[in-house]
Amino acid sequence: METNKIYQGECVEIMKRIEDNSIDLVIVDPPYNISKENDNRDRSKLNSPIMRRESPLKYDFGEWDNKTREEFLEFTKTWLKECCRVLKENGTIISFFNKEDISYLGWTAKDYGIRTRTILSWHKINPVPSFRKVNYLSACEFLWIGSKGKWNFKQQKEMHNFFETANKSSYGETSHPTEKPLSLIKHLIEIHSNKDDLVLDCFIGSGTTALACKQLGRNFIGIEAINEYVDMANKRLEQNILNSEGKFFSSQP
Repeated sequence: METNKIYQGECVEIMKRIEDNSIDLVIVDPPYNISKENDNRDRSKLNSPIMRRESPLKYDFGEWDNKTREEFLEFTKTWLKECCRVLKENGTIISFFNKEDISYLGWTAKDYGIRTRTILSWHKINPVPSFRKVNYLSACEFLWIGSKGKWNFKQQKEMHNFFETANKSSYGETSHPTEKPLSLIKHLIEIHSNKDDLVLDCFIGSGTTALACKQLGRNFIGIEAINEYVDMANKRLEQNILNSEGKFFSSQP
């Protein structure tokens, strides 16, 4: 397959075109299946100025995040099997996932020769407030990290299974509902790959992984099912690619 390109279509079908043992690093942000249909909450009239926002709080991410339990687990098993197939020996696979089901990734990937290494916690220093005050703030998301063979270890200070940023209100560049921080993706890519390596993201969304690869000298294959997000990612790449001198320029991906 041609590299440094975002393919539009269903991820499993497109991944079938990728050769076995050809990818150095897989990093993905798949559906969590936590979407709540038509649940977008108005924050513009809240009494507290700290909690008040013009934009609604969105719990409806779209049809892609709204499957039955059985459909969700089968879909997860299918895309994960393909990711494990294309991963090289000594390669790493990293996946964001919801806290209730993250162990499913480890148990499933074990059948495909992948060893779970850690669960990395991504802490958001300014989480969404708890309006009803009935639980802890949802201040963390979690990433499952597994490997096929040897483990890539950098300096001790780089290997903490914890990363901290503000939430999307501070780092967001697009309207994608689940955009992830570029700083976190770059941190993971720098640890788990080398320059000129090939990185796969089969749920590339707003293109954060592609942008990180371009800035770090890695190659990528991106896959995204929704046309709107493919266009969003390509536009973002055109506007943000860095050249070797650190200056911004526009370029077709």
